[in-house]
Amino acid sequence: MKRYELDTIGQIYGAIISKTWSPTFRMQATLHETITPELLQQAADDLRIRFPYIFVALRKGSCSYYLEENDEPLKIKHDSEGILAYYGMDKAAHHCFRILYGEKHIALEVLHTLTDGHGARIILLTLVHRYLELKHDLPEVPANIQHDLVYSLKDRPSDEETGNAYAKNAGKNPVDLKEPKPYRLQGTLLPSDQKIITIGTINSEPLIAQAHHYGATVTTFLATIMAEVVNDLQNKTPNQKKQPIAIGIPVNVREILASKTMRNYTAQKNLTLRPEQLDFSLEQKCNLMGLQLKDFRQDKDLVRNLTAAYVAPLENPLAKYTPCVIKNRLISYLYTKEADAVMSTQISNLGDTDLPEEMRPFIDSVYFILGKEKALPNTCSAISCNGKTNISFTRYIQESTFEDEFFRRLRKLGLNVEIQDPSK
Repeated sequence: MKRYELDTIGQIYGAIISKTWSPTFRMQATLHETITPELLQQAADDLRIRFPYIFVALRKGSCSYYLEENDEPLKIKHDSEGILAYYGMDKAAHHCFRILYGEKHIALEVLHTLTDGHGARIILLTLVHRYLELKHDLPEVPANIQHDLVYSLKDRPSDEETGNAYAKNAGKNPVDLKEPKPYRLQGTLLPSDQKIITIGTINSEPLIAQAHHYGATVTTFLATIMAEVVNDLQNKTPNQKKQPIAIGIPVNVREILASKTMRNYTAQKNLTLRPEQLDFSLEQKCNLMGLQLKDFRQDKDLVRNLTAAYVAPLENPLAKYTPCVIKNRLISYLYTKEADAVMSTQISNLGDTDLPEEMRPFIDSVYFILGKEKALPNTCSAISCNGKTNISFTRYIQESTFEDEFFRRLRKLGLNVEIQDPSK
């Protein structure tokens, strides 16, 4: 069976899967009609020719993890276990994602070793398009005519789609990943097998207008509102020395370095407000954080050197040939103490989902939901489609103060926020 090298971030995620935690996320499309499971199963089977590299098992070698093609059928399942149920090595030994369906929705739940949100969105929408072809005789996507988010099943995958873009495009001068320790959100932990998901839906047009009013993109506007909420919580913490606030933004590197990889390819950029900047106006803070993100996106050398910082430790000969049983513990420790430790929280915004014209009448909305991070008590993700933006919070603490205050502030700015039931 064909083997595939894991990308750099996939190697890290493979090493930190534990008996109680798995790095997963969910992409979901909600339709205007009831799902027909038999047709969805056929659509899932039809994906294999175009995306053979996603029908893989995660294997553990002596010193590294890898993916191996798997002929075992991937059976769709009714969405009844709860959102983002634990996905351990026992399941990954068969497949690294699952396809779920409810009354009107189709969802992918993906192990992060396989791909990131950008790759998963393409897989989900190609699946949904094929389902609609079977159910409503939608025309197939012709070969060599590729929509950005829906691939033709008549095409064959390129080698670039499965390549490790981190290693391929890494710079020669890895940056220092150490940053000042920011204020961290706190709370009462839920039991290890529990999490709480809250989804707020906002009409995209007024959200974009409000962001532009403050001279910001939607991503930096939402990140700045988050920073203000985190700072308020910091101010209410007894005997708390003023610390910076850092909001982590996963940046899609494909758009910067023109990559077509379908594996992971994001770089984490932390947008930081120093203590002396925390009392600035909302507009000033939007400008500060927006400039940090803009400068990062425009500096290709910096992006290459940041991704080189991810690659270099794993390519070090000593680390490369260290047995997994030792290396996993070290990577897990560093991920918890270093990667998550430089963020107060994060927001991953996939932006607008520009559906092909023929799909739009059938799709109500699209959701992107992150699983629990290993050390962050709250994570946030956002995605837009058909004029609606869905903002999802996942937390493993009892207190809902963070997301409650976040949505309250958006309402105070004149935005109508409708809280959704994530189980439907």
